[in-house]
Amino acid sequence: MRRSLFLLVPAIALTLAAAPACARQVPPPAPAPAPAKPVTGWTTTNSQYVSRVLMDAATSHAWVAAFRQAKGRMPVIEVGELEDRTKDNLPLDEIQAEFGRVLAASDRVLSAAHGQVADATLTGAIKLIDAGSSRKLYQVDLRIRDQAGDVLWFNGIEAERAEPVTEQPATVPAKG
Repeated sequence: MRRSLFLLVPAIALTLAAAPACARQVPPPAPAPAPAKPVTGWTTTNSQYVSRVLMDAATSHAWVAAFRQAKGRMPVIEVGELEDRTKDNLPLDEIQAEFGRVLAASDRVLSAAHGQVADATLTGAIKLIDAGSSRKLYQVDLRIRDQAGDVLWFNGIEAERAEPVTEQPATVPAKG
């Protein structure tokens, strides 16, 4: 009897130790959904259109020819700060990147590489204007200044504002 008691006590201890592992596992809580992208009426098409039209105007302007004649080389332009005056959550990094891509593809100017000293800087502002009958437009005003701060070129363009759409992240159904 004593011998069976010695065998029974370790068996009970093992059973009690293993019991929590055999208990029903509670699944971890589902991860929080990713935040929705900010609502904006600016589209990739806006970025491409505005950068193509304005950079074509800027690089074909007389200041480029005057610079090339005076310095004997193409001007190097860096994309500087764009100001969002719309309160419309504009994707300024994407817009600036598109201006940089268009400048880099130009055969009239050079786009400043990271850390390269530029001859001129492109800056500007984007605002929202009411064109009547619930139609809204973005007004994009840009300027190129030389190192002394003198304006070499300025221009603006209007672009249609799309109806803002919030992109909701895909939801993962809960397991249960």
